[in-house]
Amino acid sequence: MAEKAPEVKIKFIKKKGGHAGGHSGGAWKVAYADLVTAMMAFFLLMWLLGTASKAAKEGLAGYMREGAAFFQTDKGQSILAEYGKGILPGSRGMNAPTGGDDGSSSSTVDENDLEQLAMEATKLAIERAFDSDQLLQAFKDHISIDFTEEGMRIQIRDKEDNALFESGSDRLKPYTLTILREITKELAKLKNHVVVGGHTDSIPYASAGYSNWDLSASRANSALRAMMAAGLPTGQVKRVTGYAETVPLENHDPRDPQNRRISIVVLSSSYEDKEAALARSRN
Repeated sequence: MAEKAPEVKIKFIKKKGGHAGGHSGGAWKVAYADLVTAMMAFFLLMWLLGTASKAAKEGLAGYMREGAAFFQTDKGQSILAEYGKGILPGSRGMNAPTGGDDGSSSSTVDENDLEQLAMEATKLAIERAFDSDQLLQAFKDHISIDFTEEGMRIQIRDKEDNALFESGSDRLKPYTLTILREITKELAKLKNHVVVGGHTDSIPYASAGYSNWDLSASRANSALRAMMAAGLPTGQVKRVTGYAETVPLENHDPRDPQNRRISIVVLSSSYEDKEAALARSRN
């Protein structure tokens, strides 16, 4: 006898009344709002580029080709001066005019503003290098860059499993040389003086007759030699200092391995002027 085919039952489900699409019915509105926002931003960008001066466009193109170094050239400096008058027609730019209320007098760009722009561009260039290069990505956690009253400060820190130097010595690890070479490549494009400092943690150095002061100073000099070999001009060096454990990282235990670090401070011109004035007053 032939087997009986299984019975197929079809069940119809009637949805209750309400807005079509249930809880996800408003998702298209969010996507549409994002699209409209993106279109507005695009057309605003097109409008700004269309109204920008020729100098502004040349400056943007130069930065995309050469990075921060472009603004250290004569052409770059002149373009930055043009930016000081504002990108849009009729704007007053970075500084207010020194003449009458009608804004007819030509405005000038403050040299400190230009210098700050160059430093910020250098910071971005260094960060971009360590983000984009596959080899350097492994070491980007060693580096922090911020701005202080002195200028731009770059700190290269030890990690518990990755020390910058051979234990108890001033011999640089190969990857530390790579880090310093990449940073030096950007710093050498600036005109500012630099200060190189060596730091240790608070654990005393084990060898008699050789302290953390000696070790930090030796490591600072070793880092400087590597930077000069990578192209840092001799005239750009202001001083080299060993700080031992006297300047621990903020919110870090003095014994934290990250206190073992190299600091590179790019001095601003205004800070150097203050230093010079203070030195004159003491004499």
